[in-house]
Order: sequence, then C-alpha cells, then structure tokens
Amino acid sequence: MESTPLTAEMVSTIAEEHETLANRYGDIFKALEEGPGGIHAASKLLDELVEQVAAHFSHEEVGGYYSHVVEAAPWRSRVVDELKDQHAELLNTIRKIAGDACLASQSRLPCEMVWKEFAEFLHRCAEHEARENRLVQEVYVLDIEASD
Repeated sequence: MESTPLTAEMVSTIAEEHETLANRYGDIFKALEEGPGGIHAASKLLDELVEQVAAHFSHEEVGGYYSHVVEAAPWRSRVVDELKDQHAELLNTIRKIAGDACLASQSRLPCEMVWKEFAEFLHRCAEHEARENRLVQEVYVLDIEASD
C-alpha cells in the first residue's frame, strides 16, 4: 500500500500550533501566579485556550498526521485511537479548568486550585505530545523506511 507522505508544511503547521499553545500556557501561568488579581485574565485566556486546543486536536485528527500514520501503518491505528481518546479527555479537562477559573472567587484558595489543575493538565499534555512524537517517528523511521 502506498501512503501519502506527511508534508513538511503539515509538520510545520502542527509545530506552529504547538508553539502557539506553549505561549498561551505561559500567559495563563503568569496570570494565575498573580493570585486573585490575575484570575479574571486567566479565565479569559483559558476560554480562548479551550477553542485553540479543540482546533489543534481537530487538525491532528482530521486530515492531519494521524490520518497519515494510519494510512502508512494501519497496525498502529489502536495507538491513534488511544491518542484521540486522550484528546477528548484533555479537552474536557481544560473546559473544566476554564469553568473553575470563571467561578473562582477573589480568594487565594480557588486560584491555587486552578493553578494546580492547570499544571496537571500541562503535564498530561506534555506526555501526550511526547507519545504523538514517538508514534510519528516510529512510523516514518521504522515502519516506512523498513518497508523501502
């Protein structure tokens, strides 16, 4: 089976989205570190992040590199399905965090809770992204090059 190659433009687009998300994460952390005074700004940024994360996950799943992985190495579709499931979990998590930030009062405790939830979300995102990167590398280095 001949697969459609993953283009440099597609990889670049995903990399740019990852960079944009990383910058947004930093902005949110800065706002949360201000404590109660920054919760309004953090809440606004988190609402925007929900939309960005949803769009990013969609780009990866629909016609993005997940499609190429499954096309090039159908035996890896189980891993792709697991990553898609993680997308749904991560999106639900960031929606909850955005809601928590919106409801947080002007006290230190809710701000710290949102900060901790967001830090855990970022940890899970980093693990997820590392798993995606490993998958793509394995498919394009091991599976495709081995079959050539």
